[in-house]
Amino acid sequence: MKNPRPKHPSDSTQVSAAQLLQGCCYCVQQCADLMQLLSKENFTNSLPGSSSIGAHMRHILDRFQSFFAGLQSGCIDYDDRKRDKSIECNPDAASFALASLARRVEDPELRSHLGRNITVRESVHHEGPTVAIHSTVDRELMGLVTHSIHHLAIISLLARSVGIDMGSDFGKAPSTIRYERG
Repeated sequence: MKNPRPKHPSDSTQVSAAQLLQGCCYCVQQCADLMQLLSKENFTNSLPGSSSIGAHMRHILDRFQSFFAGLQSGCIDYDDRKRDKSIECNPDAASFALASLARRVEDPELRSHLGRNITVRESVHHEGPTVAIHSTVDRELMGLVTHSIHHLAIISLLARSVGIDMGSDFGKAPSTIRYERG
């Protein structure tokens, strides 16, 4: 069933905000659901030429943590990541970080930042300086969702390689899920 078309522009903004936050929650929940099924070995081992599930999980968390760290100041620096190896190597630490992230995404205060203009800093080429551009909180939430889905797709392949199947929608873009459902 398709979402009803908003009647007023303010309704559209509220629907968009709800969708952005729902998308973030869904990505975090996919991570948390997977954590319930992984052994420490499956979490930390990597296939030749690939990072471990833990490394991808840590990277997803890093991006969200950078987002929240810069939210108050109005400048998000995605290069200033913690890269906490304990999250990458310890499933309990990763689960704890995911639970903390879920609370932050569900916190009503996040809604108060929606629509706000911010600056985003990130390296886009290894031989050049960091780039700073204007963005919005909403656009960055959308970026967090798509970035997470990208890593969840890789995690899905890694999990399947060790016999863990999260279902056909795990790590898929919402548009792909809608398309496949007709």
